[in-house]
Amino acid sequence: MVLNDEQVNRFFDTMDALLYYVNEKFRVVKGFTLEGDTMIDDVKASMVSHALWDNVEVIDDFVRENPFKLPEACLEVARRWKNALPGFYTLVRYQSGKALLMNEAGVFSVMGVTLEIEGEIGPAPAGVEIVLIPFDDVIVYDGFLQAYDLDGRGARDESRRIQDEFEKRCAAGIISTASEFERCAEAYLSAQRDLEFEKLLADVASESARGGEEVLPAGFHRGVLAGLSEAEREAAIRKHLDSYVRDSRDRLANYDKGRARKHEPVTKLADCLGVMTKAELQMVADSLYMGGLSRLRKAEMIDELVAELPHSPEVLRRLLVEFSGGCYETTRRVFEEGRIEFDRDDRENCLNVWPIEPYTFMFRSGRTYTVVIPDELQPLFSSLDFDEVDRDRRRWRQALACANACAILHGIASVDDAYDQYRALCSDTLSVEGFRDVLVAESTYGGEGAFDLWNYGTTDYIVHFTLGVDYLVREFTMPRDSSSDGVFRETETGALAYPSFTSQEWRGRGDLIAEMGQLENYKRNLVEMRAQIPMKPLQRIILEQDVLDCLFDDRNVIALRKFLDEHVPDGQDDYAFAERVCEEVVFSSIEVGSLEDLFDFLSRIGLDGCCSDAKRLPQLVMNVFNAMPSWENNGWSPQELYEQMTGRRLFYNEDGSVMRVGADDPCPCGSGKKYRECCGAL
Repeated sequence: MVLNDEQVNRFFDTMDALLYYVNEKFRVVKGFTLEGDTMIDDVKASMVSHALWDNVEVIDDFVRENPFKLPEACLEVARRWKNALPGFYTLVRYQSGKALLMNEAGVFSVMGVTLEIEGEIGPAPAGVEIVLIPFDDVIVYDGFLQAYDLDGRGARDESRRIQDEFEKRCAAGIISTASEFERCAEAYLSAQRDLEFEKLLADVASESARGGEEVLPAGFHRGVLAGLSEAEREAAIRKHLDSYVRDSRDRLANYDKGRARKHEPVTKLADCLGVMTKAELQMVADSLYMGGLSRLRKAEMIDELVAELPHSPEVLRRLLVEFSGGCYETTRRVFEEGRIEFDRDDRENCLNVWPIEPYTFMFRSGRTYTVVIPDELQPLFSSLDFDEVDRDRRRWRQALACANACAILHGIASVDDAYDQYRALCSDTLSVEGFRDVLVAESTYGGEGAFDLWNYGTTDYIVHFTLGVDYLVREFTMPRDSSSDGVFRETETGALAYPSFTSQEWRGRGDLIAEMGQLENYKRNLVEMRAQIPMKPLQRIILEQDVLDCLFDDRNVIALRKFLDEHVPDGQDDYAFAERVCEEVVFSSIEVGSLEDLFDFLSRIGLDGCCSDAKRLPQLVMNVFNAMPSWENNGWSPQELYEQMTGRRLFYNEDGSVMRVGADDPCPCGSGKKYRECCGAL
């Protein structure tokens, strides 16, 4: 059921004129048009619509001025829209071509304007964000809606709850006419205004009673990091971790096992290789592309390697370029100084000392640690131009930083696009073949890269590691391993029940294959969905600072972290709680893009009721969500897209609420200009 042609014309004559008027008056977005058919045009129209329903009093100005010379019939339609009911509704079912939508205001029978409303919302039950308005003697909506399905775990219980609530609300009657709607809306909106005023008075009284200092609800405490500056906070956490590390012997024990050979220092290459196992020697041979050594005895393998290693400058150079700073600095230092030597008690100050076997070795004898270069390899090191190695390391690190940033901020990026980003930021660059070598090396050998490589059609892509097959297999198999113990054993003997185990494993393989198929579809959909969205350029700061550190330095993340430091649930670690929550919020905002999932997470970890102002934490989380880059938006944050469409930069108050800045107010950026002449200019 929809409006007839005459009604449709009158509806859009009124609505279109009103939206144009609101955008002109409040300067909501730039380049606003209702004639466009792109996704951006739809988003802009929706933003203007939100501005209208947030400021319904503007309708009085619109009717009085009548800037578009509308007939009285249209002006009367506009007057009645002051009783609009925006909000989140539950679609219960469809009846006679109308949708039965329910919320705390009542149950409403709503029809479409030009399209059947069932086709716009989809199957029931569902959640619907919508603005209901009266028109003639029916209830319609403003043309914009967002539907959310209720599928998933607990859907059956949720459907039962919806039906029970629906039956209770139906006792008061289903509102189906415009006149009934207006009476209901007036009463509901008046009651809401009274509640908000009472809450304001209560908040003022509460604030006055406690002298401006917040009294936390039971079950929460003010953490030890609360009130500290960022520098003070970081220093306190470092001190806490340092004290923990000093109390732990594992780190130093691992130091001995992981990099030092328990042996008197030797400098002959054969003697150095002799402290390695045959398996380790085979790995060295593989890196030199020496085949056929596995069948030899250890002494014979050593002889072959002693003959080959002094003539492998390219392998050494590649290792020095690719390895971490600790390995490189150790190698350069031991070459320049002849050897590195330190006492057992000085290990804490030498945690960055790493050998690169078989070119440098660290020996542990008694209390002394010694790093040496085998004598036969000294000429090999002398042939190296370390300044040139430094240049190659810088180019490698910059290429890797760009690839990591593309994976973290965009989720998926073609190798060609990532290379273009790299070239735009760096003046001294690798060739495209060299750039690809970085990607292959890091994704193959599990270095510092946060990405995998993926091919779709004829294009190679960098993908975030969580979108890689290896990550999926690990995530899929780990919980199965932990849950299968005891399930496939005979009840009496405890022996493995092989037929049952085998059948379950086949089912597991099928589930894994299905998951892999869904992952592939997700990646392909992501690529195709973003085809019309330009890739957000990388910022130069990612060459100097880890991209994750850049994200966590965002002012919105800092504001959320500060709040969490001040509202720690009892039993949580004061030093780790805020960091853990902020990580979840940041990563979920980027990768998942669901505010609903984030609010569910906050509830699960016990943050419900942590503050007397129930809106404050959700607002802070929403600010982080809007400030973080989105994979679906090709690296642009929702806030950046909003600012592009409106031509205005957003600012926030201390409590996280969006700052309302008048056109002639001083711009909050501190420029000294009026807002409309600075960050508020369309």
